Amino acid sequence: MIEIVLVLAAVGVGRAFWPGWSARRRARARRSEIDDALSEVADLLLVVLGAGASVSQSIEWLVVRGPEATRSAFEGVIERTDGGSSLVTALSELVDDLSPAYWPLVTALTAAVRDGSPMSGLLLRLGDEGRAARRRSNDRAARALPVQMLFPLVCCSLPAVLVGAVVPLVLVALGRL
Repeated sequence: MIEIVLVLAAVGVGRAFWPGWSARRRARARRSEIDDALSEVADLLLVVLGAGASVSQSIEWLVVRGPEATRSAFEGVIERTDGGSSLVTALSELVDDLSPAYWPLVTALTAAVRDGSPMSGLLLRLGDEGRAARRRSNDRAARALPVQMLFPLVCCSLPAVLVGAVVPLVLVALGRL
């Protein structure tokens, strides 16, 4: 009877905390996906701007062919400019839609709109830094994997080994006494 009460209490506590934990996990995954897309956005902008497109045309191109995680933010820039905002104002709100990691990119795009500044060097550097950050994040996750696998290994495999190998040996040894 006590076991049933404990199981029901554990289920109730799990149901209470699950939605918040799940929402935080999804938000963290979304932020990570957006940050990982920075190098791809920089590379795509480098190609499109290098082909002779303007900043507004390159943003329209990113809405159609850019990374899925950033499309809605760039679509918001187009909507704001269609609504009457200047491109510089719409770009300044892009960091709020994406993440602070996009600040150098937004600054460079704003400078390109205002002054016609060249962006190729900065875009190459942002792409390289984004790929290096993604590599570091993947390395960190790979180093954490053995620790995460320890609990299932101990809880699932160790009892199976004990029941399948050690218990029969103990029973045989006790039987011979």
